[in-house]
Amino acid sequence: MDSVPMVSIIMNCLNGDQFLKEAMDSIYAQTYRNWEIIFWDNASTDGSAKIAQSYDKRVKYFSAEKTTILGKARVLATEKAQGKFLAFLDCDDLWLEDKLQKQIDIFAGSNEDLGLVYGATEVVFESNKNKTRIYRVGMELPTGKIFSKLTKGNFIVFSSTMLDREIFYDCGGFPEHFENAPDYYSFLKIAQKYHVGVVKDICCKYRMHSNN
Repeated sequence: MDSVPMVSIIMNCLNGDQFLKEAMDSIYAQTYRNWEIIFWDNASTDGSAKIAQSYDKRVKYFSAEKTTILGKARVLATEKAQGKFLAFLDCDDLWLEDKLQKQIDIFAGSNEDLGLVYGATEVVFESNKNKTRIYRVGMELPTGKIFSKLTKGNFIVFSSTMLDREIFYDCGGFPEHFENAPDYYSFLKIAQKYHVGVVKDICCKYRMHSNN
């Protein structure tokens, strides 16, 4: 029997073939290797399925019978995860190669009760490939008990996160009835009860383009 991976990487996809291969390649380039990909295809009609299924058995591919709202799709995907930790990568974003390792190290080295680790993010503009910016440049990324700061606005980029799966479900998981921002809701619930850690270095690239 195969051992259970430490990290379940959740990819929710709806017609994301334009950037999907680049996103998945950034997972396979990770220095940390003990992971699985839960790929939830929300009834795509483009080439997303073909791309996702072209990788090895570490990709667990699931296809919805019909397209659902984002909250429901997130719930259905996370229910398939087996790992102790959950990480998330949207199909148009990218990870730097040491993203997972740095977050695993933070969880392992912390004396606090960590529920979530997120990281610094670079924003990439597809319309101008020479134009980039660091999200919240010049501002310290909040760490520790951050609930009060998080209530003022979501400064956590979804694709930069890693969550403790048991804590995630203890805090209620994703709200399936949310059409938008189910991640922000979950971050608030976790931060209300648990500490939050930070990768201060850039670990994620968030792509800005006409379809997101």
